[in-house]
Amino acid sequence: MPVRIRLKYCGGCNPRYDRTAIAAMLRADFPQADIAETAKDGPDHFVAVICGCPVACASHDDLRGLAGKTILTSEKDYGKLAAAVRSADLS
Repeated sequence: MPVRIRLKYCGGCNPRYDRTAIAAMLRADFPQADIAETAKDGPDHFVAVICGCPVACASHDDLRGLAGKTILTSEKDYGKLAAAVRSADLS
């Protein structure tokens, strides 16, 4: 089963960077991963909450990733998510 990464975007009221670029980087760095913005049957391994600014107001309490959740508030935060995906033991 491929790694499943669930994306959640904020409402985009004050974006300070291209949030969709994060999803593009994920798809490029993890081409075998199942990356989706909507729920699917089965568990998500990771949840990425992609917020456009430091306020990080996107609701995500109901989202759980088996191997964690990363809240991104700038493109610099992408490294945290990529490192978590790379280092996870999903066996």
